Amino acid sequence: MIRPSKARLPPAVRQAVVAHALRDRPRECCGLLVGRHGRVEFAVATANLASDQSRFEVDPTEHIALRRALRRLTPPLEIVGVYHSHPTGPALPSATDIAEAWYPDWLHVIISLAGPRPVVGAFRIRRELSPEPTTRTAE
Repeated sequence: MIRPSKARLPPAVRQAVVAHALRDRPRECCGLLVGRHGRVEFAVATANLASDQSRFEVDPTEHIALRRALRRLTPPLEIVGVYHSHPTGPALPSATDIAEAWYPDWLHVIISLAGPRPVVGAFRIRRELSPEPTTRTAE
């Protein structure tokens, strides 16, 4: 199931993920969303290990190192989501995004650079049914 999320990204996080997408274009960018209790507080850019420029793969070494660092904080933060860009596609989960959505409680943020302005979509993905999601234009 793909469910549009009503989660609100803080303006600084929205700006950071859009800037990352623009920097890495034409490759997809990717990173992790950090916060607590499902609320996003920070975005952490990661290396995209995918060899195909229209795919993303978060570096697992960076993922594990971030998890360890977050556990040492007081109060601890956690990874609450992932983001990536679609340089030429819509801000909607692709079939690959759905198939590779390993963390059903995570927020999945997708930045589209296909139009004149970046568009940011946020989703909860559980691999079952697929209702129509909604998107928002980046500010």
